[in-house]
Amino acid sequence: MTRRRIQARSAVSCPGTTEALQAIRIDSGRALALAVLQQHDLTGRFVAELLADLDSEHTLSRQERGLAFDVAVGTLRRRRTIDVLLKSQVRRSRGDVEPDLWRILQTGVQQLCFGRTPDHAAVDATVELTRSVDRPRWSGFTNGILRAITRQLTDRFETGPARNCVPVAIGKYRHLNSDVFSCPLTAPVDYFGEAFSLPRAIARRWQRQMRYPDLLTAGFHSLNSPITGMRVNMLRTSISNVTEALAAADVVTEPGRLEESLRLKSAGRIEMLPGYADGHWTIQDESAMLPTHLLNPQPGELILDLCAAPGGKTTHLAEISGDQATIYATDVSEERLQLVQNNVRRLGLSSVVLRRIERDGRGLPELDFDGALVDVPCSNTGVLSRRPEARWRFREHELQDLTQLQTRLLMTAFDRIRPGGRLVYSTCSIEPEETTELIRNVTQAVPSMNLRKEEMSLPGQPADGAYAALLVRDVRATPAEQPTFGPGSVS
Repeated sequence: MTRRRIQARSAVSCPGTTEALQAIRIDSGRALALAVLQQHDLTGRFVAELLADLDSEHTLSRQERGLAFDVAVGTLRRRRTIDVLLKSQVRRSRGDVEPDLWRILQTGVQQLCFGRTPDHAAVDATVELTRSVDRPRWSGFTNGILRAITRQLTDRFETGPARNCVPVAIGKYRHLNSDVFSCPLTAPVDYFGEAFSLPRAIARRWQRQMRYPDLLTAGFHSLNSPITGMRVNMLRTSISNVTEALAAADVVTEPGRLEESLRLKSAGRIEMLPGYADGHWTIQDESAMLPTHLLNPQPGELILDLCAAPGGKTTHLAEISGDQATIYATDVSEERLQLVQNNVRRLGLSSVVLRRIERDGRGLPELDFDGALVDVPCSNTGVLSRRPEARWRFREHELQDLTQLQTRLLMTAFDRIRPGGRLVYSTCSIEPEETTELIRNVTQAVPSMNLRKEEMSLPGQPADGAYAALLVRDVRATPAEQPTFGPGSVS
């Protein structure tokens, strides 16, 4: 078995201490998970990217790679809850615990509370992990803390929140032997953030914005592994043909809400499934399909997709129009446009025209478009299950910069549509500043922009959270007004 040591190039800071990261010998799934979390904390890179990079440099079995994914992503997703549980047992301050030791403890708690490994095996394997970083002196401490956690866990489950209950599935809370969380009645924001592993800013916002049942649904959705959605290319095949081919490969599916959508109950490596190479389908969540349906491109129309990469919505626009519209897919880099081209080629589409543009919008075709899609960069709060890093990157003070960029993108596309033309603004955020408030502000400032329809999907009902607005340009409009919204650029 190949063994590789990953040594960080610099130190990582944890509260109260700075320590050079320890080299990790990747000889198990748990060691790979620890290396991924270590590098994520140091570099901020996405866990999926780190897993892919490290995965190519060892010979772990498929089972061990799957374990690494579950532990790394599960730990990142549940970190705040895991830290609350750890702090209930660790008598030292967080700053007095070495960073890699704390990460090892986090992975152990993840397996005990939210994994499928038997308790004794999770404890023993996590203790063994201390030796992979050449820190056998950590083994006794790790063993003691994790065994204390196991004594907290019971086999009882409750149906609602409580200070001594940790959420594990919708309507299912595991009972603990002591109170570790804030009171859900007197400190609901603190409880929701601690138990559902959300930063306080998101917990406070969602508690203010949602009805209580929707709040819990969104919280559970953010914790669960995402449902894999599939969009069938109806120009090449049918739902029944795809379903039968996947069933023959032991892949279970269920119908989605949309005519062309399926949900995968099991998957494996996507690119190896029947029909992928033939362009019979592509992976896309149902919430991401709604904006293209809202725009509803028709044969013969000119359509602008302003922020096209990686091409999921671009190719959907082409498919909906029967591959008979002209879809201009634009983005700011050739590398990103190559992702679009790869999808276009695999799906066998001929109606997509690629165009690289500058960040200030220069390079956009000087055409009068019948429709435009603006799928903007955002805070990603509607897709926390799919992008586990997004919850920890959320900063309220950065929303103003985001909304300025989103507004500039919207106005850039609106300036290119003809009178009577339509535009769909979409985002996978559910924050008012990036959705309803932004559209209200822009339509009030631009008299020729008329809001015809908007759709908000909350997380877990049943797919990811998302927002889309259909805007129509007044038929009497002159070139689009350009109000001042602050600095911003196409990105």
